[in-house]
Amino acid sequence: MTGAARTITFANGTGGRCLASLLVPDEPGDAAVIISHGGTADGRRFFMEEARDLARRGVTVLLPVSEFPEHGDAQASEAAVRRSVIAHRRGLDVLTTVAAEPPRRLYYFGHSGGSVAGAILSAVEPRLTGVVIAGLGDGTVLRHAAAGLPPGPATDDYLRRLRRFEPVGYVSVPGPRQLLFQYGTRDDAVLRSEAVALYEAAAAPKEWREYDCGHDTDNADARADRARLYTGRSS
Repeated sequence: MTGAARTITFANGTGGRCLASLLVPDEPGDAAVIISHGGTADGRRFFMEEARDLARRGVTVLLPVSEFPEHGDAQASEAAVRRSVIAHRRGLDVLTTVAAEPPRRLYYFGHSGGSVAGAILSAVEPRLTGVVIAGLGDGTVLRHAAAGLPPGPATDDYLRRLRRFEPVGYVSVPGPRQLLFQYGTRDDAVLRSEAVALYEAAAAPKEWREYDCGHDTDNADARADRARLYTGRSS
């Protein structure tokens, strides 16, 4: 049945296995997308409805599990970002092999922490036709990390090491991929000024969209804009 999800694992590129949900339409089109959640636990369920809708439109969808540690351990955070980026590149490999005809267009939708890897991939992954950056801004991660840690040299060192993953340094790298930035006007985790600064620093082609929603950017208009990017059609 079109839209049905199956659980798979694939090599994550760092010696382990990545758990994921895969949705392959009965008649796959020429587009496929990775949907990457944020947070410290498995958040695939938040995007499963959207994934099923995309599969009904002919888009092949992969939802990998992405888990990030709590702030404070620089080595663990660096390893988690590295693991996420490499695993998602391996996820693109998966998407090119699951259908009889490989998709001609590959996309990445990152939400919150998932957008950190998306920003990095936008600079280093030439196979991507487009990247959606949602629920993230310039300095957002550092601001939250600093607010939750005690002041002192250890925190200063942690923030310094975390700064290398700031998305602004990656989305500013020129490339042919289309960038879609999505922001919820009631987002209580990302300041609008942070999100706008990230968009303004990004290299074209790019698009900015705001929605009447919170951090989840999961309203009808936001989902329709993502679908429009993947399919080239309005909802």
